[in-house]
Amino acid sequence: LSSTIPTELGNLVSMISIFNLYSNSFTSTIPTELDKLTHLTRHFYGWWNSFSSTLPTELGNMPMQYGFFFCLNSLTGAIPSEFGKWTQLGNFFSLYDNLLSSAAPTELGKLSKLSNKFELQSNALS
Repeated sequence: LSSTIPTELGNLVSMISIFNLYSNSFTSTIPTELDKLTHLTRHFYGWWNSFSSTLPTELGNMPMQYGFFFCLNSLTGAIPSEFGKWTQLGNFFSLYDNLLSSAAPTELGKLSKLSNKFELQSNALS
């Protein structure tokens, strides 16, 4: 797949387990409408694409409990402090190999249940 992610995917409001956009050629922004996936508690994968936008702050409203994996893209800007709301995130938080800048938000310290991976390497963080 290439091009853009349809905003209508935000209408998959009953999705609870895995939302996987892995290994495509998406170059667009990540739609803010995906924050409507309020039952998605397991996996949110968007790695190995060509996203070149910022991470939408609205994604912080999702109830992430297992894993957030958006590495190997060209994401820019800061990591949203809203991701610190994922206090139940238990397995991994991976944003490595992007173009993220600024300082990592202190709110990420609230991810106290994280037990497997916290990956921010290969970015332009300060």
